[in-house]
Order: sequence, then structure tokens, then C-alpha cells
Amino acid sequence: MKLAKIICITMLLIGGLSGINGVRAQQDSTCVKFNKEKALAEINNKTPKLVIVGGIVRAAKPGDARFAKKYKIQFIDTGCVIENSDCIAAYNKATFAFLDRKYGKKWRKQVRQDLLGL
Repeated sequence: MKLAKIICITMLLIGGLSGINGVRAQQDSTCVKFNKEKALAEINNKTPKLVIVGGIVRAAKPGDARFAKKYKIQFIDTGCVIENSDCIAAYNKATFAFLDRKYGKKWRKQVRQDLLGL
């Protein structure tokens, strides 16, 4: 467990937080795993998702499963190694817009408030 924590912290220091440290993502080249286009494709395939930036321990919170079932979405927990935070925010914002169109704004009071882009 200690080795996992050391690896995670090292990865974060090397560059996992580049977006949080102010380096802006280029949507067309650096956002490989998460970007607006991928989120829109998943929405069109009826598999909308929201990305949770986790850590060493799984980041699921009480209520996540209930929210996911009610609003027919899935949560993706990235763990401690993340893509640029701007990429994740763009991905989540596309799903947020979908949820707004489908359910209005009521879901925003029920979703966890630590999601990037909210």
C-alpha cells in the first residue's frame, strides 16, 4: 500500500496535475482519453458518463449509485493518474449539458459537487 501511494504521488508531481497547475489543454491534441467529442459520442450511444478524479482509494461516495441509476449515467473513476483536468472538465461539461436538456437543472442539486467542470 505504501508503494502504491508513493507511485501515485510521484505521478501527480511529474505531470498528472498539469491542467490544475495552469497548463491549458489543447482540445485537439492532448485530450486523448477524455474530450467533448468522446462524451458526445457516448451520449449518442446512450452510455453517458461523468468522470470522477479519484486517488489511491476509490472515490465513490454514498449516493453515486442511486444518482447513476436515476439519471441513467455511469461514473468513471480515474484513480490518481489523470489526464489534463481541462480535458476532463470538457468531457463532463458535455454530459452536464445533456443532463440539463433531458432533466432540467434538478439533477445538479443531487450530483456530487466535486466533479470537474460543474
